[in-house]
Amino acid sequence: MKILIVDDNADDRRLLKYIVERKKHEAIEAGDGLEGLKMARLHRPDLIISDALMPVMDGFQFLRKVKSDEPLRSIPFVFYSATYRADKDVDLALSLGAEAYIIKPKEPAELWEEVEIILQNRVKGKIITPELIKEDEEYLKRYREVVATKLEETIRELAEANSRLVESESFVKNILESVDEGIIVIDREYRIISSNKAYCRQNNTTCEEVLGRHCYEISHHIVAPCYETGENCATRNTFETGQPCEFMHIHHINGGEPIYVETKSYPLKDKEGNIIAVIEIVNNITEKKKLEDQLRQSQKMEAVGLLAGGIAHDFNNILTAIIGYGNLLLKRAKEDKEMTTYVDHILSSAERAANLTQSLLAFSRKQIINPRPVNVNDIIKKIERLLLRLIGEDIRFKTFLADSDLTVMADSGQIEQVLMNFATNARDAMPKGGVLTVETGLVEFDTKFISVHGYGEPGRYALISVSDSGTGMDEKTREKIFEPFFTTKELGKGTGLGLAMVYGIIRQHNGYVNVYSEPGQGTTFKIFLPMSKLSAEEAGPAEHAAPVGGTETVLLAEDNEEVRKLMRAVLEEFGYTVIEAADGEDAVNKFRENKDRIKLFLSDVIMPGKSGKEAYEEIIKLRPDIKTLFMSGYTADIIDRKGIITEGLDFISKPVSPNELLRRIRDVLDRQS
Repeated sequence: MKILIVDDNADDRRLLKYIVERKKHEAIEAGDGLEGLKMARLHRPDLIISDALMPVMDGFQFLRKVKSDEPLRSIPFVFYSATYRADKDVDLALSLGAEAYIIKPKEPAELWEEVEIILQNRVKGKIITPELIKEDEEYLKRYREVVATKLEETIRELAEANSRLVESESFVKNILESVDEGIIVIDREYRIISSNKAYCRQNNTTCEEVLGRHCYEISHHIVAPCYETGENCATRNTFETGQPCEFMHIHHINGGEPIYVETKSYPLKDKEGNIIAVIEIVNNITEKKKLEDQLRQSQKMEAVGLLAGGIAHDFNNILTAIIGYGNLLLKRAKEDKEMTTYVDHILSSAERAANLTQSLLAFSRKQIINPRPVNVNDIIKKIERLLLRLIGEDIRFKTFLADSDLTVMADSGQIEQVLMNFATNARDAMPKGGVLTVETGLVEFDTKFISVHGYGEPGRYALISVSDSGTGMDEKTREKIFEPFFTTKELGKGTGLGLAMVYGIIRQHNGYVNVYSEPGQGTTFKIFLPMSKLSAEEAGPAEHAAPVGGTETVLLAEDNEEVRKLMRAVLEEFGYTVIEAADGEDAVNKFRENKDRIKLFLSDVIMPGKSGKEAYEEIIKLRPDIKTLFMSGYTADIIDRKGIITEGLDFISKPVSPNELLRRIRDVLDRQS
């Protein structure tokens, strides 16, 4: 049998066709009543199954046409529809000649049972022909009722769908407005057709001013697409390739300060897969880039520090030998003025080399410091006269010291060195004179301060501010000012380590240093040192007495042969008896043999095999009262790991001059146990 299926829903037609063909019948399809009428006249089907509500010609009109057509009126007609309004739909359908009105959805087996009954009645000639509506007026009245109902239902469904759509749009919009990344939709003419508030905030504008304008007008403040100027454009790339894209480039805030922006673009396609617009996500990564730059800078500076630390030990041993033998030579060449001049030059060069090494270690925060509770005002008062001599008479010097107690844990000598470096730079920046101002104060680091300035830990800090009225610096110079070996001075003047050393000293004190400067506006350095709860000690001037020898026996443990020979010569020159040991193990053995004679254990800290500290721990078991002085050219972090500093043991850093070594030895020997 032939069965005509009329339905505007292709999926429903496909399902019915499957059921019909599975029962070994032929299925004919039509998408609306008008097409169904044509197919009925062409194929004369044995049964028509039709939807009720369809475009062009609905099921009721189609049924009326079929039953009004003499050749077709005997064909059984069945409604299969989801449109149902109680009995009115069924009554109208039956009055127009339909055999049945089946409500969607229905199980295929149940649906076919009803269809089979109709087909069997057709075969047996038992088709019941209901009474047709004779008058058009009556038909139209009842049809209008059904259609009106269908319209009401459709309108209600559309209203509900629209409400859901509005809710969905509102939900999506809330999501877009909640994120802090700028989001815009760009059409093929590069006009912004939608944006969220974050994008408008990023560009200091309103959403009303953004819509309809070209994206490059808003982002770059230019009148032509940015890709025409060689800029990487993620949106253009997505339009051309259909693929998401990501680029980093520069935007401008109202034509002013540049900001670094990361843009990600995604294609927006229609049903056919054509790209109709691009969604662009714009993220301001200026702060992130600054942090990355700071990290790279920190890593670079750390690398220099590691290099300095790596060479410090060997270099300090070499300098110890040079300075030591130079001093011995100077002592014996007093009558030869020419020889004395040569030796002075040697010692002066060795001293500069030692200072260079110390500057590198200070920068890398690996020099050994001796922090004590000190008042920063006292440090400034102590060094004021020295600074006056350093800057010269044509520069006025002003100080404004805070009344409050500014006690910090610091090595006052190192802080003095920082202030002298600042004063030297200020003098060079004011060749025609000017004003140098030093101020102190108390600063509180809270979360707001840290957020604004990008550094610091919460707490109270003593502030030392050093300002000059000199030439100032541009931004490019400011960014490199604390880098080692960077200098603006002409070749041969300055090592470029002064401010690098300042940076290292302050950071080693757990403080922070910053610079504020503009060309022609002078420069201000600000130092922040964490406050201490301890009471400040008096910062008196360091006095160095002339070296004095002795007659005691000293056990000298040093693995560097040149340094060991030098120190033996110096000590014997001043009356001491020296017992040499090449390493820690040798030192313990020599001490066992001479423990009653030895008054001082003078030892390098790091030696092969048994270290100086390990040898000391064995020696004090043999003689708990033994005086000990450690020395080393290694960096502070390595010495600290050996426990020398933390345990309060006597220590002297290499390179060390003979006079300083003799003074320290005498100090340790003369000290009460």
